[in-house]
Amino acid sequence: MIFQTEHSVIKSCFAVRLFLINRNYQRSHLTELFECSQSPEACKILQFNLSFLVGVLAFFSITMGLKNEIVVVTGSSGFLGQHIVKLLQERDDNCAEIRLFDKQPYENKLGHKEDKPMKHFVDDIRDIDALLKAFSGADCVIHCAAVIEIGLFPNVQEMVSANVDGTRNVIEACIQKNVYRLVFASTTDMVCGSEHIFYGTESTTPIPTTFMIGKYGETKRESEKLVLEASGKLLANGERSLRTLSIRPVPLYGEGDKHFMYQILRYAKKYNGYYLRIRSLDERLQICYVGNAAWAHIKAKDRLVEDETISGEAFFITDDTSIIDIHEHVRQYMNARNFNVSSYIFPYWLAWIILSIICLIIRIINVFVKFEFEIPAVSQLNYMCSTFFFNRSKATLRLDYIPIYNAEEANNLSMNYYKSVNL
Repeated sequence: MIFQTEHSVIKSCFAVRLFLINRNYQRSHLTELFECSQSPEACKILQFNLSFLVGVLAFFSITMGLKNEIVVVTGSSGFLGQHIVKLLQERDDNCAEIRLFDKQPYENKLGHKEDKPMKHFVDDIRDIDALLKAFSGADCVIHCAAVIEIGLFPNVQEMVSANVDGTRNVIEACIQKNVYRLVFASTTDMVCGSEHIFYGTESTTPIPTTFMIGKYGETKRESEKLVLEASGKLLANGERSLRTLSIRPVPLYGEGDKHFMYQILRYAKKYNGYYLRIRSLDERLQICYVGNAAWAHIKAKDRLVEDETISGEAFFITDDTSIIDIHEHVRQYMNARNFNVSSYIFPYWLAWIILSIICLIIRIINVFVKFEFEIPAVSQLNYMCSTFFFNRSKATLRLDYIPIYNAEEANNLSMNYYKSVNL
């Protein structure tokens, strides 16, 4: 009799499993069965199945939630932001809706698919009310918006206001609107100082006291600190905590670049298509294709769901682009535009002295007469003649990040852009 009862209970349990999964029944409905069981053995079976059901329902809840994500991208019209939007559209099965937040209206400059709905918010991250509107109902924010000024006369106040205060607003909006995931687009510039870095890891690379790239690196460090310290803060509804992490890519190249390789090409064009090679000793500056850096942000978004222990962490991002003399990377794009590259190498120390004197004279003149003079800052020269390269093992192991564009694909895509972009 007991055997028959237990057998029927077991059959009922499996029926209840299917019923609960299909009908989304509440856990309390199983209590009646639990109380009606006719033996301790049957109770154990029911208890096991109850645990199983709770796990299955939780799994399906998370999985179904992932498949219908609403993702906000701040700085969506920028270099990195455009590529993140492209990959959200074309390679992210979890994203169902994209919200574009930028001061500049979004234009699809990469020619990607637009199958998923995109909502446009043309506004500033320094406007907390605009952020609250854009973040309402969202699941994740990928925060790329920033002011980048590394020239001779950077607008420091603007960078502090946008990069630091704006990031503070983004964090506050996430908390108020119960957006529990925040991925921050940082940079290795925040760890680059006067010392060379060889295969730097997150745990062995200290934050410098002075930043090679000036105030930009400092503001990115301050904003990253805000993001990582926000990890674990309780959201407004009190149901869960904020999960954050920071992605630190090395300097980026590729379609849409307006800062790194693009600026080098502009300087060459300004000086009659001539590029002067300046070299220190044996510098190696690591660069990364922008599409791979964008993919790292999407992997981070998904991993924050699966592994909350990565919250509050920072990750260096690189790809398989060769770590060689940066001038060799530059040369191929110069050749594509029929620019000339000097056959001789100008010594770094002499270039540093000459450029320092010129910059000093320009600064003095600018005190009395404001004028535009396009010349690299000394910090940019120092950066080009330094050695900085990093180890991405942590991102590989904990974010499951693997570059999706190999070196040849990245170079071909970039070549098409750099040889035709308007300088």
